[in-house]
Amino acid sequence: MTLIIVRHAQSEANAAGLFTGSMDVALTDLGRRQAEALAERLSARPITAVYASTLQRAQDTARPTAARFGLEVEVLETLREAGLGEAEGLAWPEVRRRWTLGEGARWADAIPGAERGDDVRARVATGIELLLERHRDDVALCVSHAGTITHAIQHVLGLPLEQGVRVPLQHAALNVVEWSERGPVLVALNDRCHLEALTEG
Repeated sequence: MTLIIVRHAQSEANAAGLFTGSMDVALTDLGRRQAEALAERLSARPITAVYASTLQRAQDTARPTAARFGLEVEVLETLREAGLGEAEGLAWPEVRRRWTLGEGARWADAIPGAERGDDVRARVATGIELLLERHRDDVALCVSHAGTITHAIQHVLGLPLEQGVRVPLQHAALNVVEWSERGPVLVALNDRCHLEALTEG
């Protein structure tokens, strides 16, 4: 079993430095090239299924790979990014100005209207467990979002919600989970060698 979990390619909101959450935004030109580079990187893998979140940026990232294998993109609610309430569409400095977070606080829980961290973790963990069971004997691609992937990695590593994964998850980079006798094991994190030749513009 192998799950290849990928953050969507660069979106217009990412390029502008905005919080997106559940907002639907398009990929940039660079993002579309990242999606194509991802498809090329994965072309030698025996992928049998391609999944993406309900958000367009994830689906648009997944489509070039799905097309390589003659597959359809299956949309899963469990892969969706957390809703960020009143922070959506704002830049980081503005979010920090409006909502002060205490030491050890779950930052999203301080934002009015945001999806609670416990709820996101439960949703993501349920979805990942289902995919791990479904693809015990093959390879699947899952295109999701930074927050969602952080929860997925925490779940695979057995980390509590409060112990975040302090890695800046890159657009269109690979995070690979394989099955072992001990259960699922994270064997690659933030692998982006297929993206190194890409530049802005």
